Formats: sequence, C-alpha cells, structure tokens
Amino acid sequence: MKRVLLVAAVLMTVSCGLEEVSRRPQNGAGEVWFGPGINVGKNDPEKKTVYVTAVEYPDGYDWRADVEKGSVKCSLVVYADDVPVMKVPAGDEYEVSPDPDMHRMSDGHLYTDYSTDSETVIKKDGKEIFRYSGREMICGLLTEGEDVYTLGHPRRGEGFTYRKNGDVIVERNGGRSFASLYRDGTSICFAFCEPILSQKDTLYRYYHVSDGNVSQTAVREDIRKVWDVISHEGEVCYLASVTGVSSPVLFRSGTMVALDMPQNSEMLACRLMAEDGHICVEGLYVRPGRSVTSGLWDEAGRSDLFDEGMTVSSICMNGDGVCCVLNGASSRLKGLIYRYGEVSDMPAGYASVGSDPAMVVDGIFHVGLSSLSGDRPMIWRDGRMTQLDINGFISTISVSGGQSSQDTVLD
Repeated sequence: MKRVLLVAAVLMTVSCGLEEVSRRPQNGAGEVWFGPGINVGKNDPEKKTVYVTAVEYPDGYDWRADVEKGSVKCSLVVYADDVPVMKVPAGDEYEVSPDPDMHRMSDGHLYTDYSTDSETVIKKDGKEIFRYSGREMICGLLTEGEDVYTLGHPRRGEGFTYRKNGDVIVERNGGRSFASLYRDGTSICFAFCEPILSQKDTLYRYYHVSDGNVSQTAVREDIRKVWDVISHEGEVCYLASVTGVSSPVLFRSGTMVALDMPQNSEMLACRLMAEDGHICVEGLYVRPGRSVTSGLWDEAGRSDLFDEGMTVSSICMNGDGVCCVLNGASSRLKGLIYRYGEVSDMPAGYASVGSDPAMVVDGIFHVGLSSLSGDRPMIWRDGRMTQLDINGFISTISVSGGQSSQDTVLD
C-alpha cells in the first residue's frame, strides 16, 4: 500500500508540473509538452519500459457524454513507467483525435491518425510525418526504424489499402481485410478476402500477404465462410465454417479442430491469436433469447466460456496463455479480469475503454480501468491499484525494449 500511495503522490506532483512547464511548438505539432524522461529506455534496448496513454479532459467536463467532441480542450498524455513524459493536444484544430482506436505506441513513440474532409494524416509525437488523399480508418500500424506501415479501410465503401509511409503497396477496391496487421518473425503480414461474382451468388476468395507478397489460401470447396486467417512461425492457419459442421473449424498443419460451442448457439464474430507455437480463438456468440457472450478456444478444442453478457474488451497472449478484460453488457454487470484461466472481479464502477489498455509485463497483468462515474482512472496490476490524477480515461498499455516481443497485444 505504501508503494501505491508513493507512486500516486509522484504522479500528482509531476502531473501538476505539466501545466507549469512552458510549451513550445514543434513544426506543426501544436503545443506539445515533453517531460525530462521522454527518452527513457530509448538508448538502452535491453531496458523494458511500460507505456500508458490516457486522454485527459478539463476537470468537470463529462468525457463520457463528450457533447463538445472535437472542440473541447483535451490531450493525449503518455506515461513511461508511471511518469508522464509527453502531452499532445487533441482536437480537430490539431488534427489529432482522442478516439482510443486512433492512437497507439510503437518503440516509445506516439502515433496518431486523423481524417480530414479529404485526407488521412499520420503524426508521430504530435508532429506530422505524412498525409495522403482519401479518408481511411487505420486498423493496423507497425513501425520499422523510421518506416511506418499502415493497413487502412475507407471510411465509406469497401476495400483496403496497405501502405509504407503513405505509399501504396497492396490495394483492393472491393472486399475487406481482416483488420489485423502483425509480425510473423521478421515479416509484416495481414489477410483479406475479395468477392468474385458468379451467376448465382457472390463468392469470396481469401488471401494472405507477407511482406507485400500475396498468396491465395483456404481453397477447399466445402468452405462456406472464413472468419480469420493468420500466419504463425511461417505457417498459414485459418478459421472457417464448412459444410456439415455446425461450429467454426480451425485448420492448422493439415489438422481440423471444430470449436466446442453451446447447443443452439451462433457465432457472430471470431479471430485467431498466436504466440510461442500456440493458437487461440476469441469469439462472440449468442444463444436464442440471451445476450451476446465471449468465449475462448484453444487449438486442442478446449473452451472457456464466460457468463452471459460478458464480452472481451482487451486481450493479450504470451507463452503462458491468454489474459483479457471483459466488460458487462450493462452497468449492473461487474466487469471481469481473466488471467491464465483465473477470473477476478473488476473494481465496481470501472470498465475497460478501447481495445488496447492491457498488457502482460514480466508476468504481471497491467490493465487500464476507467471510471463509469467520472472518478480518476486506475491501473490494475495483479490486484494492486495505481491512480492517474487526470479527468479522462486510459486508452492503451504497451511495452518497449527488453523481451517485449513475448508479450503480445493483438489489434
């Protein structure tokens, strides 16, 4: 408890200093504040640094209703090992969005995407690095040195575009990607489906992309729908509905494993995750007359089905298994924190906001929890709580350096 109170006191002291330090323009970055610890861990690749991003609003403003969205004064705040190191103003005038799905950390830097009336703008630490024509929703972003790779969907219409520094590598005007850009070893990968018109119906073909090279996959004639495609350790795996089987089937290494689902249930959405040779399925399913519910399945067919109305908000996987955060379908249902098969109640009055505020670091599950009643957000670390002294919510938790590649968050 003394440690938690001490950290909270330090955060309050440094956070107050954010307003006292003179701000300086950064060549189009707006009034970006950089703290003295901004370079923590960047010069030492062996040092592991935990980054937390939060969206801060003026005291008294109801960020949940957000009636002044786009014009209210707010900021993206970056914490490194619990110390605030950067504060980037957000809002339409800065071309930076406070939306939790429109910013992320990579290698100790904050990357944001924003759509104007006709363009997409990508910024790094509040400073524009490139923009291009077209309004895209960025569903995946990876960095490699100074290069930035993005996977975007048009905000209206179908198709997708995979880019490097804004330049097109792979593009389709129809179909969709599976909305996940990830690394398999040293390769950058994603998958997509493309419609093929026939005399009777619209058929779909499925493709996997590795470092820009496109190859067709899931070509079996009995496949009715492919839910997701990934590669892991160089092997392409996919999850599909097939003729004669009531639940989705995982295809890997020439084997087929049908997911064990409750009787009369229907899968609504599902995706694949992989780490250290293991594959897991996260899915949303529903039974007649009941609420939508989340479940987890492994490659052996074992399942972990959550209580009715509980849905996964954020999930991560490492060599020890899966950890995730679940929100209830209503305020009456207290959220859950799931850690390698063990379930803990989320503190009353809190929820997980966005899809990335969770990460396992050195065996400790870090979860960003935001208040449903307007109180300060909290970081939950295996049951211990640390408060951030801001009015707003925690949007992402990530790790850089050390063995961070083993603690994988899935977009």
